[in-house]
Amino acid sequence: MRPMTRVVTAERDVWDWLLYAVTALAAVTAIVVFSTWAAELRRRPEIRFYWRLSPDGDPAHLAIWPPDEVPKIKVTQPFLVEAAIQNTGDKAGRDTLINFVAPDCFDLRQIEAPEDEPLRAGNDTVGLPPDNRVVFVAVRAEPWTPANWHMRHYRLEYVADQPDQPLRFRLLFTVSDSRFNSRGRRWLPSIVPPLESRGAPLGAPWPPVPAKRRTVRWARAEPRGRVACLPGERSDIRDVTVMPAERAPAAAVTRSRDWRGWRLRPHRQRRRP
Repeated sequence: MRPMTRVVTAERDVWDWLLYAVTALAAVTAIVVFSTWAAELRRRPEIRFYWRLSPDGDPAHLAIWPPDEVPKIKVTQPFLVEAAIQNTGDKAGRDTLINFVAPDCFDLRQIEAPEDEPLRAGNDTVGLPPDNRVVFVAVRAEPWTPANWHMRHYRLEYVADQPDQPLRFRLLFTVSDSRFNSRGRRWLPSIVPPLESRGAPLGAPWPPVPAKRRTVRWARAEPRGRVACLPGERSDIRDVTVMPAERAPAAAVTRSRDWRGWRLRPHRQRRRP
């Protein structure tokens, strides 16, 4: 005969069920806290560069400066550069630092603070050989929250010796932040705020109808394929050509001549008797 099995039922009291509930609650809380921490760690700022140029230095003539355009600037004419950045990520910048760099043959001034003297250093991207000396201006972009812009205006004037042929120079706009990664993009799309705000023109009701609070899109450095990305740094460039001064044409010398060739002295007319 087979031995008979006895079914033993364990009775659980209130404390046992309370222990199970506390254990399940602790596990769910740990999962939620870890997920929130991981999502917060993934959030970071990202950048979009925006350039405008006024060749004659007039702010009313500022126009979009495409990356492949190399404008020609008169050697005696100061010009104006507008450099702006937009935070296209989902996190505010922590310690964002902006550097605008030009060769040391230019006088560099900020329109927002014209009395500030630019700093001097060496840079292989912008500086001219053999010393690669440059002038630059460094400012903080605080606070730089998602979807917001930070804009600066720079006045440049060529102050070196007058060139006898067109000279090409490079301008560098660098933004540093400890939250920038090394790729300038993320592996997966992110839930980020919209980049454009909805306005309310004259006649429209106020407050305006709010747009979507969040959108799903790729957060990457823009313009795509133009931004140099390093850990903690993003940079973009523009090139400009300085044209030599126009020289006045030489005055033409006319001489009278007869059948004998060139005559240096004026021909005297004979009086008729």
